[in-house]
Amino acid sequence: MNLSRRISAAGINLAIIIFFAVPLLSGQDIDWKKLQEESVMIATRIEGEIKLDGILDDPEWDLATPYSNFIQKIPETGEPATEQTEIRILYNQDTLYIGAHLWDSAGREGIVVTDITKDYMTRNSDGLQVMLDTYDDDRNGFIFGSNPAEGRWDMQIGNNSSNSSWDGIWYNRATIDDRGWHLEMAIPFKTLRFTRDKIQQWGINFERRVRRKNEESYWAPMPPPHRLGRIDMAGTLIGLEDIKPSTNMYLKPYISVPGTNREFDDWDLQPEAGIEVFKWSVTSQLTFDATINTDFSQVEVDEVRTNLTRFSLFFPEKRDFFLENQSVFSWGPASDNRRAPAVLPFFSRRIGLSGGEIVPILGGARLTGRAGHYTVGVMSMQTDDFWTSTKYDDDGNVEEESEFLPTTNFTVVRIKRDIFSRSEIGGIIVNKDSEGPEFNRTYGVDSSFNFFNYLDINAYALKTESENNTDEDFAGSLSAQWRDEFWEIGASHMRIGEEFSPEAGFVPRTGMNRTSGQFGITQRPRGRVPWVREFNPEVSLEYITNPDNRLETRNFESGFRTSFNDGGFFRIGYDRVFERLDEDFEIRDGINIPTGDYNWDEFSLFYRSDSSRKFSGSLSYSTGGFWGGDRNQYRGGLQFQPSYRFAAELNLTRNVVDLPAGDFTVDLVGLNANYSFSKRMFLKGLIQYNSESHEMISNIRYNFMYKPLSDLYVVYNERRDMDTNEVKDRAITLKFTYVLPL
Repeated sequence: MNLSRRISAAGINLAIIIFFAVPLLSGQDIDWKKLQEESVMIATRIEGEIKLDGILDDPEWDLATPYSNFIQKIPETGEPATEQTEIRILYNQDTLYIGAHLWDSAGREGIVVTDITKDYMTRNSDGLQVMLDTYDDDRNGFIFGSNPAEGRWDMQIGNNSSNSSWDGIWYNRATIDDRGWHLEMAIPFKTLRFTRDKIQQWGINFERRVRRKNEESYWAPMPPPHRLGRIDMAGTLIGLEDIKPSTNMYLKPYISVPGTNREFDDWDLQPEAGIEVFKWSVTSQLTFDATINTDFSQVEVDEVRTNLTRFSLFFPEKRDFFLENQSVFSWGPASDNRRAPAVLPFFSRRIGLSGGEIVPILGGARLTGRAGHYTVGVMSMQTDDFWTSTKYDDDGNVEEESEFLPTTNFTVVRIKRDIFSRSEIGGIIVNKDSEGPEFNRTYGVDSSFNFFNYLDINAYALKTESENNTDEDFAGSLSAQWRDEFWEIGASHMRIGEEFSPEAGFVPRTGMNRTSGQFGITQRPRGRVPWVREFNPEVSLEYITNPDNRLETRNFESGFRTSFNDGGFFRIGYDRVFERLDEDFEIRDGINIPTGDYNWDEFSLFYRSDSSRKFSGSLSYSTGGFWGGDRNQYRGGLQFQPSYRFAAELNLTRNVVDLPAGDFTVDLVGLNANYSFSKRMFLKGLIQYNSESHEMISNIRYNFMYKPLSDLYVVYNERRDMDTNEVKDRAITLKFTYVLPL
């Protein structure tokens, strides 16, 4: 323990020394706003269609004005891109066409492509992305991206959130030659949402990535730390006239044939059918969706994680119906992916899931979109009654009795009103109503303000209501963050009442007052240290008290991150933790942590190599105190991707915990592999082992997208006891979906 503390102290001292030793280099004095206002692109109308082959040899392309002069965001902010890019825009009555020549001085040998799966990891490949702000409101938009091997990536953006799981109908073709690569995109107007104005003006921007140089450049210049999703910093697209938004009405039925059996004979087949989605564009800005007898059997399983805290883990939503237009129902400031949100008044995983078991969804409907200056979201879903499974321990004794869940309705109404240039105010009502006397409601108001491009201020207040109302069923928060090219400074205060209970939402911890602050800087050596892209020292402090203002948690975190030019990075960290327990906490079966005050230090190291290489990986190690004892955590990952068609990744995590009440070790092993037959046919596998449950969980998915938004899935799931080699659950599902235009 003393050695761990000495190492930790040395780590933080080293970080402080480096912090002051590295010169504070300011960025260039660039008028970003002026450059963006000068970025204007004209779309040229044609009467015919473009043959999409990625060659750009149609004579119509000669009619379009070429646009180039991309500007680097990284590594040399504000400098011209090192490789030339030329963009042309055409359109006819039905489709927007984008053509691009992406020259590369290294020719085909310099092009890097690691993946062509749907929504591939864009940062690991060469690529071009286009952002379209079709309402020209600086708030909502779409992003479409392609790499040289025709991998496809798309995203829907709404105010402060984004949804990369959104899928639209669009097409892309690319070719590679000795000069670089070339791209054609065709985006039907029915995929987009825009006004009925005769003359359209849209926001537009392009991002090009040259992966071997780890270079990002933009047509409308973009300063760090922002990315393409920062809509208000886009350029302008003009020339679009006499185009009309489509009703885009279609029906997407499905047929699913799930089979379950512990053995491979005598399968229990239970065919099902339903409407995965019925879609209707009620107006040019509002979309109605409905679903009947909803089935999510094709969805990837959650990754297994170890919970060494007193609070619930947060698992993200993965089901397509709930992911679409998810940004409309978003709440609070953009979340930090490293942490679970403190409060969500509405969390869609509460619908149709209970303790990891699937609860049948009878159906539901949703209306989302824009109405003038308002963003509107209304959703109502109905689940069927359901008996949960009885769970047994290793000795065959009943560990958890089966529970009856009555049919339940979930309804949420979300409204946001635009104010100023990038600010909004809004409200939410969430209702959970089960058969019988039980009900739960959540009401709230929120606001989000942006000033000077870099300052974000967010506030909200929430209240829950149920049969047993009290005065402690509320939550509120106020936060501010400044983030520019150099500084990142933030502070927040939150209060959550002891009886605050959003049953259709997510709140891991109640009965607290939390004050936090963080400070960090970004230093860019700009060639003075040839192999380093950025230095990022950072510190943060979290201070949590109970409703009587008695300290319960204090967490001081500090770290120093070095980002390398090849995309890898190294981080050293030091944490100082205080926890007070007012009641015993069972961290593992038979291992209790008694009430009392606990202080400990933790030191950590993390390294990740260039993930665009054939072989890449990550290593991390943390050591220090833990609830009166010690913990050592070891994590490692190895990725092998010999081509863009195949990739495999092995991840290992070991927690070795030594406590006064007992010792335990938890191992997690995960193998994730995928093979792309083409940009429309994929085979993915995820195999996970958990040493606590001694189970191996397998999920293998075959997906053939035989036409846009129409899929064939074959999914195999298995849960196996590794001590006895007994199969606890086994299921195979065949699912077929088909889009019927109406």
